[in-house]
Amino acid sequence: PQPVAGLTYGEVKKAIEKRISEQLIGTQAAVTMGQLKSMRVFIVGEVKRPGAYDISSLSRVSNALFLSGGIDEMGSLRKIQLKRKGKVVRTIDLYALLLHGDTRNDAQLQPDDVILVPPIGITAAIDGEVKRPAIYELGRERSLGELIELAGGLKATADKHRVQRESINEASARSVDTIDISAPDGLATRLQAGDVLRVFPVLEEIEDAVTLTGHVTRPGIYEWQPGMRISDLLLTQLALKPKADLGYVLIRREIGPERRISVASVDLARVQSAPGTSADPLLQPRDRVMVFEQGVSRSSAVKEILDELQAQATTAEPFQAASIYGEVHAPGIYPLEPAMRVGDLLRAGGGLKPSAYATQAGLTRYRIGPGGERETEVVEIDVAAVLAGDTAADLPLQPYDVLSIRRVPEWAESLNVELVGEVRFPGVYPVRRGETLGSVIERAGGLTDMAFPEGSVFTREFLREREAEQLAVLHTRLKTDIATLAVQRAQTPDGKAAEALSVGQSLLIQLENTEPQGRLVVDLPAIISHPGDPRYDVQLRDGDRLVIPPRSQEVMVLGEVQYATSHRHDPKLGRDQYIRLSGGLTPRADKKRIYIVRANGAVVPGKSSLW
Repeated sequence: PQPVAGLTYGEVKKAIEKRISEQLIGTQAAVTMGQLKSMRVFIVGEVKRPGAYDISSLSRVSNALFLSGGIDEMGSLRKIQLKRKGKVVRTIDLYALLLHGDTRNDAQLQPDDVILVPPIGITAAIDGEVKRPAIYELGRERSLGELIELAGGLKATADKHRVQRESINEASARSVDTIDISAPDGLATRLQAGDVLRVFPVLEEIEDAVTLTGHVTRPGIYEWQPGMRISDLLLTQLALKPKADLGYVLIRREIGPERRISVASVDLARVQSAPGTSADPLLQPRDRVMVFEQGVSRSSAVKEILDELQAQATTAEPFQAASIYGEVHAPGIYPLEPAMRVGDLLRAGGGLKPSAYATQAGLTRYRIGPGGERETEVVEIDVAAVLAGDTAADLPLQPYDVLSIRRVPEWAESLNVELVGEVRFPGVYPVRRGETLGSVIERAGGLTDMAFPEGSVFTREFLREREAEQLAVLHTRLKTDIATLAVQRAQTPDGKAAEALSVGQSLLIQLENTEPQGRLVVDLPAIISHPGDPRYDVQLRDGDRLVIPPRSQEVMVLGEVQYATSHRHDPKLGRDQYIRLSGGLTPRADKKRIYIVRANGAVVPGKSSLW
């Protein structure tokens, strides 16, 4: 025999021809390949397309089932019968092929064979933390362990102590029981037809652990051990980021089987000086420790805890929260700790700002009166005594208390103004509240000999912002007017509407390119001559800027004149003379609306006048 397995047709032909020519001298062989013989088989039962099929003589049961469209939902995968001449010659279990890749039972077909797919047998379903959740047809499998094996086994997250079985009892009613499969007895539990099993996952929460969040270098979950204190968690090397608030570290804690929320705070500065004492509290499993950053709002960080406290509040136990507002670094609402005092609320607020009035603060307290109405009481707090450790002044807090830290009277942050140009000592000058421009100029040494006070430019940031708002309003209004003109032009096309639309679009472009200046017109010579006089002098604001240019000798003529240019200033000439020096007015000039813009920004309308 000539082995040909694995060879191509060309390779087989050459091998046979060579062998014949060597063994039978003078004989030539012709090698051809005939068409493979087909045969007819019958596929019946619970398949999608039952009937007779002509298939290859080398086909197997799985090939025939594929041609029939596969087994339908009510067909059995475990008891497929192969019948030959009226007798069952083999029973085929497709689970061996589908789950284990075993083809030994996939018999080769012969002509007139019949493949019968009977209805599905006993089934059981399994869902949850298994690798192949599905409804399985049971063959020899009758135990819970065998069903789990069919499903590919348990996932690593499966809770072996809690497998729920839903079954039909003898009274034809649904019943539920819980099975512990961590023991052999649980895996040996007998199954019934129609059982549904659910393998639950283990709980997401980690029991013997504490969680660290906030302004720390390594936030996350840490192992809890008996006797563990806050110092073990936070006083390790480089545990805290720079600018961490050591004065207020918040601990969220779950109490009792109901897991009610309670909070506590820690002063890490005291912990550092006395580790292992009452200032260094013991941690409990599931504690969450929150570290805050100095000077940053904490509202979003504590909102979740406040929401939990709000949810568990009742009439007998009101919402456990207190508020602090005013001159503190982190104002807001904070959880009310057991035995919390005013000093603790000051720590929660990040401490006092430099502008805080430390002599007195107002504590607003709400309570329900005898008639059931809400009453308000205001208690004065000596903040300085509280910070000094006076327990008598450090009052205990109650739910809904509000502590207001006042601002020091007449307190203001540093106000700065800038003098630029022809002053003896230009630069940025800090000013006090109410100080005037003349006073600052005097502090700057006065003006230089080359100063041109009449042309000074005084700008203010507040005016710049207001100008920007007005320009935005004007821009919106102009766009609306242009849109209205465009509609009118479309309805009544005439030259006037087109001209107005063109002018409006030109103005809109100019308006978009206009930058707000924030200029305030001041009479600097009068201010210098009458310093402090409210008729002339200006009280300064933060960000004010005065630019004093060098003396100028030019007069500029612009607009509808024959030749717009600048002329040397001559005190003997008036407005009309300068216009004549520029060639006079054009035919389009509006003689009634000629105006003069002074060097200090003032506008002078009217008739001919001297400069």
